[in-house]
Amino acid sequence: MQRLKPEPEATPLPNGFELTELNPDFLRDPHTMLDRLRSEAPHHIHAHALFPDAPTGLYLTRHEDVRAVFADATYQRDPRATPTGSLARSFAPASVMTEGPHGNLLYLDGAQHRRVRGLVSRAFTPKAIAAKRGEIEAIAARLLAEAAKKPDFDFISQYAAPFPIYVIGDMLGLPRTDMPQFRQWSEDLIFVFNPLRTPEQDQRQLAAFAGLEAYFASAIDQRRRAPTQDLLSAIVHAESETEAKMSDIELSTLLLLILLAGNLTTADVLGNGLHALLEAPEEWAALKAEPDLAVPGTEEMLRHGPPVAIAARYVPEDREVLGCPVRHGAAVVLSLLAANRDPEAFDDPHAFCIRRGRRDHVSFGGGVHACLGAPLARLEIEVTLRTLATDYPGTRLTAPAVRDRPTIGFVGFRELRLSLT
Repeated sequence: MQRLKPEPEATPLPNGFELTELNPDFLRDPHTMLDRLRSEAPHHIHAHALFPDAPTGLYLTRHEDVRAVFADATYQRDPRATPTGSLARSFAPASVMTEGPHGNLLYLDGAQHRRVRGLVSRAFTPKAIAAKRGEIEAIAARLLAEAAKKPDFDFISQYAAPFPIYVIGDMLGLPRTDMPQFRQWSEDLIFVFNPLRTPEQDQRQLAAFAGLEAYFASAIDQRRRAPTQDLLSAIVHAESETEAKMSDIELSTLLLLILLAGNLTTADVLGNGLHALLEAPEEWAALKAEPDLAVPGTEEMLRHGPPVAIAARYVPEDREVLGCPVRHGAAVVLSLLAANRDPEAFDDPHAFCIRRGRRDHVSFGGGVHACLGAPLARLEIEVTLRTLATDYPGTRLTAPAVRDRPTIGFVGFRELRLSLT
């Protein structure tokens, strides 16, 4: 009698740090793992082996589910509201775990979040940002003209990184000569998102925090004594009929967030998107023939290669989430990478289609914590695409891109070599 061979055991679903950029396989090809999760376990039971005391949470990959969680204002972001041992507390920067106030919008909820956001949001409205178009175009033109003098160059270090820093630095009224130091501080601060950082990386992020705090303390003091016509003065003196001015620690933390969120993420999406565009010659040809496609192209760059891979929300009490029981403080991890490539939401989701122009991607989050700087990021991306298509139609890749950043949640290239001629 013929003996039947046993069925091979299924490969276990990835979990914990396996679903982050600390896993070389995920860093190289996240979508193979994410497509499998979306298909086999869209409400994936998520646990970190290194954090056994943390309540078991969920890892969500479907576009519909991610948008639903973003829209639910009852979820929490403040790690101080979660129980001891939670992932929120394990991953939170020390600066937001103090008992007093802080200005980091990423880790505030309720009235505190509304207060801080309300005092600065008018500087980032679409109308306010549109008024900066000429200045932003001039910065892009200058940086690309410098790059065009070379046979090839690293788009990340010589354009994508400095461009948003010069933009936000000019808005804040900071000297351009300080911008290289800002970039270094930004690169070192990103290690705070890696709980497995080395002692050397820990020293670098602590030194960056100290350097920025001292820098902003001096700048805040100057604007208090002699305000000027810049965003920093507006933030320092911001108040409304119902809300008081922010304290120095709130201001310093908020400025640090604006610096970090306003340049690293934009730099990453510029690199991700341009790489995808140039890897699709027919899409690049379409943009060159019709530069106005820079507008829908901006949305496709954001959808196809978002700079942030995941977001998290924390459960405020024991409850069911999408039919799954979870405990107070559990993390609901939202994969922005996966949601933006959900075939139930986007036709041919892994293809870069410059005319797609869908704005319902989740790259800017959603709900009350939707990205404050989205109008600025959109304009920076559009200006870059339009300038390249109009002035540098010969733009091409000259070497394989390098993606090896040792952190969690930020998806970008370390090097992307281009020629503009």
